[in-house]
Amino acid sequence: MAQSLELTDEDLNLQFKATFNDAICPFSVSVKQEFLELTILKAKTTRFAQDYQPPDSTDGPSSHDAKAIAAYWADNYSWSKIETEINSRFRQFTTIVNLDKTIDDTDLGPIPLHFIHHESPRPDAIPLLFVHGWPGSFLEAEKLLGPLTDPPNSSLTAFHVVAPSIPGYGFSPAPRRPGFGYRQAGAAFHALMKKLGYDKYVFQGGDAGDFINRYAAADFPNSIVSGLSNFWVIPPSETDLERNIKGEVSDDEKYVIEAYKSFINGRWSYGQIQQTQPLRLAAALTDSPVGLAMWIYDALKSCVPDPSFWTPELVITWTMMHWIPGPYGAFGLYKNGAKNGAISTHDIATGLPYVHQPVAISEFPYDIWYRTPLDWARRAGNVKQCIVHKRGGHFAAFDAPDLLLQDIWTFFGNRELSGTKVFFE
Repeated sequence: MAQSLELTDEDLNLQFKATFNDAICPFSVSVKQEFLELTILKAKTTRFAQDYQPPDSTDGPSSHDAKAIAAYWADNYSWSKIETEINSRFRQFTTIVNLDKTIDDTDLGPIPLHFIHHESPRPDAIPLLFVHGWPGSFLEAEKLLGPLTDPPNSSLTAFHVVAPSIPGYGFSPAPRRPGFGYRQAGAAFHALMKKLGYDKYVFQGGDAGDFINRYAAADFPNSIVSGLSNFWVIPPSETDLERNIKGEVSDDEKYVIEAYKSFINGRWSYGQIQQTQPLRLAAALTDSPVGLAMWIYDALKSCVPDPSFWTPELVITWTMMHWIPGPYGAFGLYKNGAKNGAISTHDIATGLPYVHQPVAISEFPYDIWYRTPLDWARRAGNVKQCIVHKRGGHFAAFDAPDLLLQDIWTFFGNRELSGTKVFFE
């Protein structure tokens, strides 16, 4: 009889206490005190860049922002409070999964996972896989959990919500071997859903979560029934670009083309380095919590209409989800994701597989694919529903949860359109 595998924080060189084995084990966050003390020391002794006066906003986050974060981290931030809140608000677990060798023959070994699993009291609840993105974490799901598992009225669909941490984020240890990209994450999360007893399920996600879900939908069509995406990026084709030059595109098409071009030419540099030399970047940011916070904050601030949404406490907490494991695993997901074909140094989402299952898309104004026309969206999948919102951003589950919740209920609640009737047959 094969011996059950068990991995501990000591085996994996983790900065938090954890045990991972084949079982589904309850988990509470407990970051090691010596690591927290070192973090505070590093925040206090940060060396700041000398920028222009006034600073050039296109260069990146200013030294003023960095000093404000460093001061708050050193003098006011309480990880103990945050840790207590996380443990009280989330039902957390750990386990180990293995990838389906028919999907990818890369030997990645056993994959230890941290995840949250909030089950609905409703007997008619549908399993939903929520997958976060970069630089987010499982924390993105918080505002959806209560309403989805226990909706305000019985006419709304209820869900059992599973939200894993992508390996290298939060409390899922970083991959120990090369080759773990978006497709492999999809296979790992599918294995998790099967282990939890969910042979069929629906998905929701944005950013990297969308890429992961699209691969999983293609690889596991008998299990994934349908999905809702808030990052259904469709890059303009050569024909679209030629039509734009000739002035033959619609207002929405022109808007998307210009937004996409602006992002690739002016904002995609972080993705370019993360997918080409992630360790070169990680060597510096693994040693500087404030440096890592600024790398993350620069990505966050353009995703909402008012950057003050990102309070110092929130920026630091989101950074901690990368600082605790170290950022290399999350950076490396970009490199391995590029090998999967999802991204490249000059575009995103061009190599993703076609999704045959019914899909709904939710568009929010502070995102690069806002106003993508429905006929464009259908190039990448069987898109049944498109809702264009007037507020909200890239992390819709976090900054516009009320809107995203309505979209989830509307789409999956239509059993014919979304295919969720299979759960009730």
